[in-house]
Amino acid sequence: GLPPTGLAGSDTGVFVGVSTTDYGDRLLEDLPTVEAWTGIGAATCALANRISYALDLRGPSVAVDTACSASLVAVHLACQSLLLGESSVALAGGVNLVLAPGQNVSLNVAGTLAPDGVSKSFDRDADGYGRGEGCGVLVLKRLDDAVRDGDRVLAVIIGSAVNQDGRTDGIMAPSGEAQQHVVRRACARAGITPD
Repeated sequence: GLPPTGLAGSDTGVFVGVSTTDYGDRLLEDLPTVEAWTGIGAATCALANRISYALDLRGPSVAVDTACSASLVAVHLACQSLLLGESSVALAGGVNLVLAPGQNVSLNVAGTLAPDGVSKSFDRDADGYGRGEGCGVLVLKRLDDAVRDGDRVLAVIIGSAVNQDGRTDGIMAPSGEAQQHVVRRACARAGITPD
């Protein structure tokens, strides 16, 4: 319900999760078409910065790469920015495009991709994950501000947390203990119990 041009000059923050560089790589590898703007167009920072530029937004503008968790970490950072008063509104999300075979080949050789291409999260039959493309963006505000402005509130984030798994059986292997720890921290911040 917010007209994008109405945010111009505001402290709106932009937080974008990204973990692959297929688009930028393609731009930079097409040498005959490289021009002065290709470098910034290929940079991951431009994912957030271009939105801030196009909409004339003055809040933080951050591209986040934490691999699979990038969009969730972008949402966490957006919430923190709202809580600290750095941003009055925050646009938070993530994007992934699969434009080249290299990443798929590498992940397949590493044994991380499910043979059938289907993610089976938290399932006994989990055997890897399926890559996909997409883009999603949330418009976030502090609840009091959203209520004051008459915004339609679809959900309330009451707590979040971020961590790294530390040393595991392999750099891409998750740690159940570390995952439990971050969930407990998010619940504690939210003032709820994990159950």
